[in-house]
Amino acid sequence: MKKLKILKRSRVNRALKSIFDYPLTVIEAPIGYGKTTAVREFLSSRGSAVLWLSFLSSEDTVSFFWDSLSLEIGRLDAEASARLKNLGFPADASQAANVLSILHELDFEQDTVLVIDDFHLIKGPQISSFLALIARKPPDNLHIAIVTRDTSNLDISELTAKGLCNILPQQTLCFTDGEIRDFCALMGYAPDNAEFRKISEYTGGWISMVYLTLLGIVRGIPIGKSDVIDELVEKVLFNANEENIRRFLLRLSVMDAFTADEALFVTEEPRAEEFLKKLRRENAFISYDPATDVYRIHNVLLDFLRIKCKNNLELTHLYGRVGQWLFAHHANAQAYAYFCRAGDFERILDLLNDTSNITYGSPYYEGLFDLFSSLPRETLFKYPFAYLQYITMRIVVGGPDGTRDSVTRLSELQAAYEGMEGLDPRFKNQVLAEAALIRTVSVFNDVVQMAACIREALRLFDGGTSCIFRQENVVGFASPHQLYTYYKEPGKLKETADFMTAEFPAFVQATNGCCTGNDYLTTAEYALETGDWQAAELNAFKTIYKAQSRNQVSLVIDASLTLMRLYIYQGKTNEALEVLQQLQEDHAIKNTVYLNTALELVKGYIYACLGRYSSIPIWLQTGDMSSAQLMFQGVAFNYIVYGKAVLLSKNYIKLEMLTEEFNRYFSVFHNQLGFLHNQILKAAAKYRLYGMDAGRESLMEAIAMAREDHIILPFAEYAPAIIDMMRSIHHSDSRDMYIKAIYDACEQYMASLKRTTQSAVSLSGREIEILTLTAEGLKRDEIALRLHLATGTVKNHLENIYRKLETSGRTAAIKKARELKLL
Repeated sequence: MKKLKILKRSRVNRALKSIFDYPLTVIEAPIGYGKTTAVREFLSSRGSAVLWLSFLSSEDTVSFFWDSLSLEIGRLDAEASARLKNLGFPADASQAANVLSILHELDFEQDTVLVIDDFHLIKGPQISSFLALIARKPPDNLHIAIVTRDTSNLDISELTAKGLCNILPQQTLCFTDGEIRDFCALMGYAPDNAEFRKISEYTGGWISMVYLTLLGIVRGIPIGKSDVIDELVEKVLFNANEENIRRFLLRLSVMDAFTADEALFVTEEPRAEEFLKKLRRENAFISYDPATDVYRIHNVLLDFLRIKCKNNLELTHLYGRVGQWLFAHHANAQAYAYFCRAGDFERILDLLNDTSNITYGSPYYEGLFDLFSSLPRETLFKYPFAYLQYITMRIVVGGPDGTRDSVTRLSELQAAYEGMEGLDPRFKNQVLAEAALIRTVSVFNDVVQMAACIREALRLFDGGTSCIFRQENVVGFASPHQLYTYYKEPGKLKETADFMTAEFPAFVQATNGCCTGNDYLTTAEYALETGDWQAAELNAFKTIYKAQSRNQVSLVIDASLTLMRLYIYQGKTNEALEVLQQLQEDHAIKNTVYLNTALELVKGYIYACLGRYSSIPIWLQTGDMSSAQLMFQGVAFNYIVYGKAVLLSKNYIKLEMLTEEFNRYFSVFHNQLGFLHNQILKAAAKYRLYGMDAGRESLMEAIAMAREDHIILPFAEYAPAIIDMMRSIHHSDSRDMYIKAIYDACEQYMASLKRTTQSAVSLSGREIEILTLTAEGLKRDEIALRLHLATGTVKNHLENIYRKLETSGRTAAIKKARELKLL
């Protein structure tokens, strides 16, 4: 019989045309129904632009998906691919917005289909949620096609109800009698009517079973003799091979996809390449992609092989070989997962304990936490640097219970090493120094304890530096205001700032650059809050230049917020927005969810100060904190921005109720600036709901809270909501110099805001010309030809238009321009 050939199916192709009618289409059918083949052949016959991603294993993670997507996008736009790769999978609202912006900027000049094959292998909701986000705001001409065995990991009910998603079920893919007969003819087999009826009834239109049945007939196996497909696979696909190839296939089944070199290494079969070529020629269930040089075993055969070798003692060895290959090729997280399958836990610990393998964001794999929690302490103590990395991760992401458990483990490790005899003193001190530094994370809100830990670490390092904390580590816990995080006692703002300025540079020394510039940042933030505008600007710039020298993005974000708040106060709104734009361009692609969340908070805070409610990120308008990544809940800074958004929405009843809840969040770490903002918000709500007296009473409480520390700016930033109350308070006690300072700042702020209007958006003549042609449906190259410009020049103009209009793509830009009467 001929090797498997592809049957052209007009009926299925007609159904697949609906892909171009929806942002998202789901092609759902069990294994062996020809889903992938049908989609591939249809798109090929149409000549459509295709981006194809295939999941190979349930072990594939979101990082695998993201790497594959970035690679495919690179075929269209290398720059966009690099930006997506650096940005990373959107684990928070900020990254999601940035990714959508990049996708909308892409010029899909024709209908383009993003195919995601074997979607059923995906674990968790992240990728499904991301695809749903694209479906809700699809880029022009981009359509998503999901090929899957089932939809249990897809939440598409809302999309379907809104007409954004189409489902093509198993019945669409099932072969009809006519198609089965055509397939038999294509394979060079002509059954008589009776035999054909048996084939049709036995296979039920399942094409893989049809193919196996035909192969079985040729080999003398009667139709229907095998009750289950595994028996047929064994007789037709497996036993038909020689013993050495059968053994080779069983060994290959530990992998989902592999190169010939990888197959040679893992199976230790010297004839691996020869066997693969033979299997590829003779077996339709072994495929090869020349573009990637990767072989893949069809799931029908792969499932059979894995069941057959399930209890094979050789599996442990093979898993270990795969792990070795992956680690040698720098796929560390996948390697650890395979070592874990092999039960080689000590190898994982040994690799993690090697300080040369420690990088920022050390590889995390599913099962890592289970491994460390299950091993006895005596074993973990043998691998202190691996154990300390685990403890650090648990403190940061483990919640209150995780933090408590980690602190206990840290104390046990310190006690054990302090009591160990015969250790190399330098090694012993390095372990204890790292433990002291890690303890600063567990007491991060207490500057005195932090300083003591840092000094102890420096003493133990004795001129050395940390191998776990390095200059690329993220600080700030997603709060874009450093002093806010540590100011926890009323009346001690200056004392706290002075202490931090004096003590925290030691952390920079211990970590070879992490937090460089934090002393200038503390000075800038203190000056800003208390009204020393010149010192605030000077030290903010010092922070930025110092931090940039060591790539301390977190501190650059914090210092930029200081500058933007100052510029708005001074009436230099354009300068503030330029700083924000530059900040987003420079740092939005950083693959760190906490930094991206901090950027979102900055954006929300600044637009709230400017009264631009619609520009505040949605999650901060609604208070949906689940969409953000916040270490220690961002020490509740996010609730300040949320409160500002609710104030702008003029829902004063909601605001009053929320202020009662917000204090609970600020109480966790005693954030005094949080309490102050909340009291001002409460005063604004009470004024609107109950009148001047109730508002004044609450506002006087806020003034009393801030008086000893002489805090000024937070009041001014709420000037539109509290100016009437401040005038009344100032009139009642005009000799109170602190109240006068607040009142003058509020008046200054009001004057500055009056010089700024939200509609102050201007596009150049060329930009309007290009946007007009875009609205008419012209593509970049067509616009370039029409206007005698380079395509790159048109692209730059469009990016400037999106920036000025604060939109993420063509459709939104056109809509916004029409609203502003620019078109």
